[in-house]
Amino acid sequence: MASRTTGRTTEQSGGPFQRIQALVRDTYAEIQKVTWPDQQTTRNLTLLVIVMAVILGALLGGIDAIFVRLWEWIA
Repeated sequence: MASRTTGRTTEQSGGPFQRIQALVRDTYAEIQKVTWPDQQTTRNLTLLVIVMAVILGALLGGIDAIFVRLWEWIA
């Protein structure tokens, strides 16, 4: 029979503590690669999300009110 290899690296085949340590190390390395937005961009995008949520909430509330009145008129 041919032998099969699992293809696991040393970090993956280690114990739970070693795997958690590798996860934390890899996560930290990935976070260092992130290009974070500046404060003004963050503020502008946050305001955009809030405004869009209010607009869509008002739109859906208006549509709901129309359907309620239509239902009351039919019933």
